[in-house]
Amino acid sequence: MKKVTGINCIIHKTTKIGKNVKFGNNITIYPHVTIEDNVHIWDNCVIGRIPMGVKSIIREISTSENTIIRYNSIIGCGCIIYSGAVIGKDNIIGDNSVIRENVIFEDDVIIGFNTTISYNVLIGRGTRVLQQSAVSAFSVIGEDNFISIGYTSVSDKYFKDKGFSENSSKGPVIGNGNNIGPHVTIISNIEIGDNNTIGAHALVTKNIGSNGIYYGVPAKLIKTKSV
Repeated sequence: MKKVTGINCIIHKTTKIGKNVKFGNNITIYPHVTIEDNVHIWDNCVIGRIPMGVKSIIREISTSENTIIRYNSIIGCGCIIYSGAVIGKDNIIGDNSVIRENVIFEDDVIIGFNTTISYNVLIGRGTRVLQQSAVSAFSVIGEDNFISIGYTSVSDKYFKDKGFSENSSKGPVIGNGNNIGPHVTIISNIEIGDNNTIGAHALVTKNIGSNGIYYGVPAKLIKTKSV
């Protein structure tokens, strides 16, 4: 059963819609979008938006035409999901979040409201990124991580003067099972292992191994967890 329940919805003819899909009001869906069964897309969402470059960020924009929202996922009000994103099954994306091109969410991912996920990001199964966070381009976040409110990762340096370079704009690579506290900032090209706790307001400027507790500005190892 294909059903559009809202008003003022613009859905491109190439859109593939599964069973029991519910749409709110004022939704725009661009070409080459697939929405699987039991998906709920709330009001004022834009799905499959084509990215546009700006003069201050000189990079070639390459994106898959296909945007996929897998079954049992919920997209909150006012979300924008760009072309080439793949939203796994059982995902929840909070209100007013922006998911850029070529982002992949595995299954059972939760994104809090007012969060921005930049382009070419992978987020693993079971990870939570809470509200008002900003995940930088080319970040890799593994499975079962808990990332609290106001998380920020930093990349995209040097664009204006030197042009785009993936090496200089690589976001952090985060392993599995980490607990990252409120308002933590991680700079670019950082690697974090598994099963760490990073305390609130920490600034991570160096690579972190596994099984540690870190606090401070800059973040320092306080204690090693017993395994």
